[in-house]
Amino acid sequence: MEINIVVAPKYARRISQKELRSAASRVLAAESPEADTSLSIVVVGDRAIKDYNRRFHHVNAATDVLSFDSPLREEYLGDVIISYDTAKENARRVGWSVRQELELLVIHGVLHLLGYDDTTPDRREAMWRRQAEILERELL
Repeated sequence: MEINIVVAPKYARRISQKELRSAASRVLAAESPEADTSLSIVVVGDRAIKDYNRRFHHVNAATDVLSFDSPLREEYLGDVIISYDTAKENARRVGWSVRQELELLVIHGVLHLLGYDDTTPDRREAMWRRQAEILERELL
């Protein structure tokens, strides 16, 4: 399993790539994907994620995490893109560390790559329950 990490230079000193890789690895271990696949985690700011959101989802707003599946699913799951700026604001709002929020967003994004979705209340509940199990802590 290869987990590629790319962090915008502005955030490089604030983020542990080892922790991001560990969070993604925990999801993959828990979910046991059938093939030896790889994925990428990219950390950017609000401006970049807003651009991705506008171009690919037609939403002109920043968000915390986006996941893009790959058509080469057996070889490459896809990309998880996280906004450090929004993660920092989310963490402040709920009262935990940015590190904990980034861990949650990596787990959330990788679960999306593995087929989980949160488009209905029931699916959202199932996905959030799985996130909490992998995090081994309650989510707000």
